[in-house]
Amino acid sequence: MTALDDILDGLVAELELERELGARTVEIDRALLRGEPAAPVARPVAAPVQSGVSVGAPRVPRDVPRVAERAPSDARRYDFVFLHHRALNAAGMEMMAKIVAAMGRTGETAPVLVAPPRPPAKVYVALGARALELWFPGLKGAPGNWLKADDGAEVLVTYSPEFILRFRTVTPEVQQIKKAMWVAIKSVLKKV
Repeated sequence: MTALDDILDGLVAELELERELGARTVEIDRALLRGEPAAPVARPVAAPVQSGVSVGAPRVPRDVPRVAERAPSDARRYDFVFLHHRALNAAGMEMMAKIVAAMGRTGETAPVLVAPPRPPAKVYVALGARALELWFPGLKGAPGNWLKADDGAEVLVTYSPEFILRFRTVTPEVQQIKKAMWVAIKSVLKKV
């Protein structure tokens, strides 16, 4: 298998995931597929979106799920909330925005929280082992597992979006991890 075959296989896998997550359009520079050098493109430098995000970081879409330091003070009960151990970077938030939109929700109805206390919810989705440890001390589980907390809360453990985005090359193994995350997250909709 050639390097080009690896690239094309990764591209196909990525496009399949984007289609499943509800992406509407994908742009491809055909010069990259032919191996020809592409003409340099002037890219604007993005202004900082929030504190802690460096200049040139990906711009966060408007429909990004809410990341809160603490649970909202209203007495709302959510169907589900995503729990992470710290604020996600811009790319992680963009991935979560796609996931939340593909689930038919918004950042207001399915927030991503980064610090206790937990708001009332039917289901909690722990984005990674560190999130599970922070939000449910003593509870252990592998990605894709459903757990029951001491207080009776149902918890789904899955991968952190930042873990998945660490992999620059989409190999079959990475594609399998992405698919496992998406299948697990879709199971939340069956619980609620």
